[in-house]
Amino acid sequence: MLQKLSYFNLFLAMLYLIVYLKSGNLTSTSGILAIVVLNWLALRSFQLGSYRWEIWFYPFALWSLYYAGLLVYGLVNVIVPAIEYSFMSNENLVYVALTAIFVAGVLWHALAYFLKNLKMPRL
Repeated sequence: MLQKLSYFNLFLAMLYLIVYLKSGNLTSTSGILAIVVLNWLALRSFQLGSYRWEIWFYPFALWSLYYAGLLVYGLVNVIVPAIEYSFMSNENLVYVALTAIFVAGVLWHALAYFLKNLKMPRL
């Protein structure tokens, strides 16, 4: 499951990068990069059969969670005015759906990968 979720998140990260981040800043670019690296690490762990995290896994996981939180904050700033004015365009609806799926995938992946890390025996 973690392998398929990693591929799904990689696909959504690239889609999100292409569609919505045409002139991204450091935070958005490094957030996508952290998500890509964390998913790559999960795929590498799957191939090696060891899900034990090294010390440098944690910054990528934390930055991925920070970026997911930033995306949720952006979602709130799109949804609240849409509710207030009782109007949401199709572009906003697609943005909300894609971002919500992307954030859910990133959070689910980070949690599943961390729980696999906790179940690995320590040497």
